[in-house]
Amino acid sequence: MNISQDKKELINDLKQRYQYCFHSAYPEDIVFFEEETGIWSDDFYEFFTLVTGSLSYVIDHKRIPKKQLNVLRQSFEEQYPQIKSFQHILESYPLLHSYIQYHEETRKRIIAFIK
Repeated sequence: MNISQDKKELINDLKQRYQYCFHSAYPEDIVFFEEETGIWSDDFYEFFTLVTGSLSYVIDHKRIPKKQLNVLRQSFEEQYPQIKSFQHILESYPLLHSYIQYHEETRKRIIAFIK
């Protein structure tokens, strides 16, 4: 099987992202955001786990389960639409906001890779 250079670069990027996602600690801002807004912190953890778990399938050359893939195709805001009304507050937590953005970009790259 001949893999294009673009796919090779994308898999290398995904491997680096996996290392970061797997080894980085969740931002403590999640707790403060939850206290300020009432948005469940579980939503964040669920999204981060979805992305990291899906990355593990890609890295191990395994097929992502269909139900998991269906959820992965949805953005963070699509999965948790209530977050839109708190976007301005979320942006006041730069570490949490960037962590979400990193996972969202990773999610998009996973989808691009498996197409």
